Amino acid sequence: MKLKIKYLIRWAKDLLTGVYFQFGLKPMPVMPLHWEYETSITLPILPSPFKQGKLQNLKIAIDNINKRVLYPGKIFCFWYEIGNPTKKKGYMEGRVIRNGNLTSEVAGGLCQLSGITYYLALEVGLKILERFPHTRDLYTEESRFTPLGTDASVVYPTKDLRIKNSLPYPLLFSWELTEDSLTFQIKSPEQVHRSQLVFQQIQKNRCSNVLVFRKSEVDGELKLCSSDDYQL
Repeated sequence: MKLKIKYLIRWAKDLLTGVYFQFGLKPMPVMPLHWEYETSITLPILPSPFKQGKLQNLKIAIDNINKRVLYPGKIFCFWYEIGNPTKKKGYMEGRVIRNGNLTSEVAGGLCQLSGITYYLALEVGLKILERFPHTRDLYTEESRFTPLGTDASVVYPTKDLRIKNSLPYPLLFSWELTEDSLTFQIKSPEQVHRSQLVFQQIQKNRCSNVLVFRKSEVDGELKLCSSDDYQL
């Protein structure tokens, strides 16, 4: 019941603000565009006790969103696209971080899908409307599969990932999953300018503060994207 109430509150707020009407990846057009340019990122899927469950969860989620178009001004909303990830839909137990603790639950592991999407969206300069970091850093530099500060925690329906296509042309989103890796690719009819991300990390008060900057291709100026605190 609490989950339904939270969902209804979010849904009502999105309707009242008009944001809801901007949501949505769309199917490929009947007359296909010329997707001449592409940029992509690949992250490893590391061994874990719940790896098979994670792979199953990623596969189901990707099937809902793969090879679809985000038009200019439209918003990629993670939970709008995927819906409530329940066992009835085939989702399995996977690893998650809740309240700073490592545990497992149905649909665990989807954060790698939201994270890789957020990571590349940052590099190509899309507008991030909503994103939540994890509360705790559980990895060493040897076991880390993505830089700290590029993660995106998702919890249905309260923690979402929302990305707006602020470019003047459509983007084709596609994901590819293997046993050992996850790839996110963006195709476009015009060249997307991909910038370098710069990371600064300071440890204080049993936390690691991570600043992520996007480096300008023109003058090298650093633009702050996020400032996150992770429990150590």
